[in-house]
Amino acid sequence: MTETRKRNPFLTAAMLAVLAQLQGCATLDKDECMLADWRLIGYQDGVAGKSATVVGEYREDCAKHAVVPDLDAYRAGREEGLQQYCKVDNGYRLGNGGRGFPVVCPTALEGDFRDAYNTGRELYLARSAVNRTHSRIDNRKQTLSTLESNRAQKLAALISDGLKTDQRVMILYDINELQQDMDSVEDEIVDLESDLEDQQARLDQISHNSAY
Repeated sequence: MTETRKRNPFLTAAMLAVLAQLQGCATLDKDECMLADWRLIGYQDGVAGKSATVVGEYREDCAKHAVVPDLDAYRAGREEGLQQYCKVDNGYRLGNGGRGFPVVCPTALEGDFRDAYNTGRELYLARSAVNRTHSRIDNRKQTLSTLESNRAQKLAALISDGLKTDQRVMILYDINELQQDMDSVEDEIVDLESDLEDQQARLDQISHNSAY
């Protein structure tokens, strides 16, 4: 590999992210087919982690214009690009971002790439568990606040003038029901906060032990 190729801007992490977002775009128009640098297209697809099957789409596009892709050049470029895509730091980034595992890496690189991906994935799952529990706690606290507000309204109604005995009894019944609901929600919050403490400890441990 030449020094110029080593400095190719496709090697940057930012470009990796952009290319990943464009992964589904594989169509070529007439001018692109006629002027295609198939090694460069293969390289870009490799850096983006695209499947080898995408060249079949290029073949269909260019067949309309009587152009046949240079498959050898494309494959050579893609293999070169995959050397960049399949680095461990990118594997970790994909796992940590919750992305699916891409089955594109050469055998020689897949082991370390998968290990890094799994490490990132573990962190992603631990962080997601913490976020879900935070959300559930917030939801239950909002429910508790609503119950407390309703109970306060019932208590105010209970001491209002002009109520008959049976009306006060019904209000007392409602207050008792609301209190039971509040107690139940408070117990849920306590349990969730205990879960959150354990989940946060696990997240902290995974983050601390991560080699990336």
